[in-house]
Amino acid sequence: MPEAMPAVAEATREVQWNVPHGFVWVMYISMAVALAIMGYGVWQRVRTWLAGKPEVRWDRPGQRLRRVLVHALGQGRLLKERLPGIAHALLFFAFIVLFIGTLVVFVHHDLGIPILRGRFYLYFHSLTLDVFGALATVALAVFFWRRYVMRPGQLEKGKRADFLLLFGLLVIMVTGFVLEGIRLVVTADPWALWSPFGYLTGLALAAVLPSEGALRAVHAGTWLLHMLTWHAWMAALPYSKAFHLVTGPLNVFFSNLDAKAEPKPMDLEDESASLGARTALDLTWKQLLDLDACTECGRCEAACPAFAEGKPLSPKRVILDLRDHVRAHRDELLRAKAAQLAGDQETYDSIVQHLPILAGGVIREETLWACTTCRACEEACPVFIEHVPTILEMRRYLAMERAEMPETLASAMESLETRQHPYRGATADRTDWYKDLPVRTMAEVEDPEAIEYLYWVGCAGAFDERAQKVARALARVMAKAGIRFAVLGPEEQCTGDPARRSGNEYHYEMLARANVETLNGYKVRRIVTHCPHCLQQLKHEYKRFGGHYEVIHHSELVFRLMEEGKLELARELYRSLRVTYHDPCYLGRYNDVYDAPRGVLDGLGTRRVEMARSRERSFCCGAGGAHMWFEDKQGGKINRNRAEEAVGTGADVVVTGCPFCLAMMEAGIKGVPGAEERGVKVRDFVELVDEALADPVGTGPAGASQDEGRA
Repeated sequence: MPEAMPAVAEATREVQWNVPHGFVWVMYISMAVALAIMGYGVWQRVRTWLAGKPEVRWDRPGQRLRRVLVHALGQGRLLKERLPGIAHALLFFAFIVLFIGTLVVFVHHDLGIPILRGRFYLYFHSLTLDVFGALATVALAVFFWRRYVMRPGQLEKGKRADFLLLFGLLVIMVTGFVLEGIRLVVTADPWALWSPFGYLTGLALAAVLPSEGALRAVHAGTWLLHMLTWHAWMAALPYSKAFHLVTGPLNVFFSNLDAKAEPKPMDLEDESASLGARTALDLTWKQLLDLDACTECGRCEAACPAFAEGKPLSPKRVILDLRDHVRAHRDELLRAKAAQLAGDQETYDSIVQHLPILAGGVIREETLWACTTCRACEEACPVFIEHVPTILEMRRYLAMERAEMPETLASAMESLETRQHPYRGATADRTDWYKDLPVRTMAEVEDPEAIEYLYWVGCAGAFDERAQKVARALARVMAKAGIRFAVLGPEEQCTGDPARRSGNEYHYEMLARANVETLNGYKVRRIVTHCPHCLQQLKHEYKRFGGHYEVIHHSELVFRLMEEGKLELARELYRSLRVTYHDPCYLGRYNDVYDAPRGVLDGLGTRRVEMARSRERSFCCGAGGAHMWFEDKQGGKINRNRAEEAVGTGADVVVTGCPFCLAMMEAGIKGVPGAEERGVKVRDFVELVDEALADPVGTGPAGASQDEGRA
């Protein structure tokens, strides 16, 4: 008669089955050594971060925890790339579950609390751990195949440490199944089917090694290998990129919750302060943490428009080169920080004087100037590394400490300083664009507080002939919708964005303070602008100077007016018009405005088609980061790349919502074969709205605007 099946409540297993007593002592000793080595490595990392400048990144803990839940625990950004994202998620969750399983054994065996029994043992410690172990093994196989067979260009190549990390984890997974399988087969465990993958492994081994003695010998040796491999992997953790298991979630928690990619404030009154980042000691502790959080996945590099066009910039290499530099000079950095804290300025200065300079030394100057500050790298980074502010800190050093920048950019900055706008050679003034329109200045308004919106025109709208048409169209649309608005006219100055993005903080602060004083003098509350770069300054970065306003992009205002029925549109004008929308970086990735422009185009009745790279994955036009004011001759043309993608959609009109994107896309399309022959045009969406209001039976959707009709 067969033996009766034991009750579920009795289900359990013997911990350390078939393990010689001497091996157990080896385990505890090796664990102590591994923890000591790991602890020392962690302490060295933390000490290095603390050498950075102070920065508050622990406010709003609720928001930070939510971000960790979504993007660290939930793998939010990682899953945007399906194959590596799913594989990483499987390995990540398997690591957590298997680690919990190890803790359960510790509680049960070492602390003597009998929890490894009954349904919990069967459901969690047998079935769940077995399934997650199998999933982890599959994920590791995917990583091996991707890294050594597919070999995508964005991954670092030829690093033995990468192979050893993956191989070590694979050894741990495979030996785990071997240990489980042999135990299940030799002990004839009645609950073996609850561990299906381990049991299958045991049956396969039993077929090869039919004697119990051989299986026990293999089990004991495998147990030792499994244990020592795990302890070695654990000890190596803080010395390898696998430490992103710790630094990744930390970096997500401490990520920026304020204005995106805003350079950190400078105290220009402090004569002893460094102008920009000369050495790693001029970076904040969070910027140093960024360097250790990098997983070397290369997603930032794959998203970078400068890298795509062969320019001397890889966001990944900037972070890794800075990281390698900090690690190579860690002792000097720590000694300098200790001297600074002790008030020993002479020793501090002596050490700093001999440290390599970051801008132009560790990172080449042409690399720093190649950045368009588009934030594609930051948006792609799964651990929220902030590349752009670090690059801008080094630009500050070049611009202010060494007075070095591209020649034409220097001319634009000179114009900014003397004429309060970067359009060198411009003969118009800030009032010319609206002289034949019913536009009032704030100085002409009897009660400025009765104005619904101040229209911030920006330098492009005032001085660039093409952008003036956008400003005129928006003024007409607001007037027809009954919006009470006014402009500053001659009192408006450049927001300073080109100066700030080129590292000229002196010029930026001078302009920002003057503008805030003017706006606050009129008690301005709400502002609308058609320039995303002005939007970024007025809405976010002016707050530090006392400028607190409700600022919206003109797409948001026009979309709201359409929703409220305040604009009567001849929608039949655009029913056959095929359009594609280019997301400006400073409107989308910086300010999360994606839907309003599309809502306007849909409300006009156009046939809208999306480019493959759209919304947060939009490809830069190439004008950001002050690139509008100088030509980077290295590599290809970023605007040509984007224009080819736009024309490839088959669109009749490429629509955007930024004056700089407008200029760059128009120039780019001229270089795309067949585009001009097809009559592809570039328009701001408000020009289409203006035409639909002004001429319901006009010349056609891609035809002339009112201004063009007058010419």
